[in-house]
Amino acid sequence: MKKNNRYIYVFIFLVSTAFSTTRVVYTRPGLMMRVPTSSNEKTPYLFRTGFGAEIHNFSPFNTAKGVYFDMEIARGFSFGFSAIQGGDPAHVDSLEESQYKPPVEFGFHAQQRVYVYNDISLSIGLQDIVFSNQETSDKILSLDKTQLSFFAVLASEKDLGEYKMNTYMGFGTGGLATAEPDTLKPDTTNTANANSDTAGTSTGVFLGFILKTPYFAKRGGMDIVGEFDGTGVNVGLRIPLTSDYRLN
Repeated sequence: MKKNNRYIYVFIFLVSTAFSTTRVVYTRPGLMMRVPTSSNEKTPYLFRTGFGAEIHNFSPFNTAKGVYFDMEIARGFSFGFSAIQGGDPAHVDSLEESQYKPPVEFGFHAQQRVYVYNDISLSIGLQDIVFSNQETSDKILSLDKTQLSFFAVLASEKDLGEYKMNTYMGFGTGGLATAEPDTLKPDTTNTANANSDTAGTSTGVFLGFILKTPYFAKRGGMDIVGEFDGTGVNVGLRIPLTSDYRLN
């Protein structure tokens, strides 16, 4: 099958009732909302870039937003970059009085495909090497070790006539581990205690699928996306606007 290098720009707009998070959807390498992916083939595009936004609350208005870039370099190795500003984690009743300013986080992500057999592939990687401009730190940018996300993901890609089903399952740490959402206003006076309480490493399991449909086939087909990211279930659509642009 002939593959063409192409530029993919993905524009994202999401209305979310989820809690504030710095893992803004569709800003990590891969085609899923929050979980990693793998493939038994080289990507058909040179690189992908785009921006994403989550609306956590309309009144008072509370959003998380970010931009991203990723590409497959060679031999199954891919690299990505994201810049994220999360939403205010304060309870909705406290948003109007909250003085919290979310820090900007710069994240680096890398993964390597290590095994391929027919329609099955296995990849390992590290996401969320995050540097942020925390107001509580004297450094311009500080590494947030609690967000480091080591993972392994097993993928299967099946042709089902006019449809194609990709499934993903794996485990990871950091942002891919099970965690209770923080809905309380951040307490900057107890930063040291909070960091020591979250210093331990936990592991979580994630699952996901992409069902490629024959709708809008001339533009690449519309995809139905579903996943469990270790904390909750996410469902979405990938709608082709042109062969190179998608609305997720």
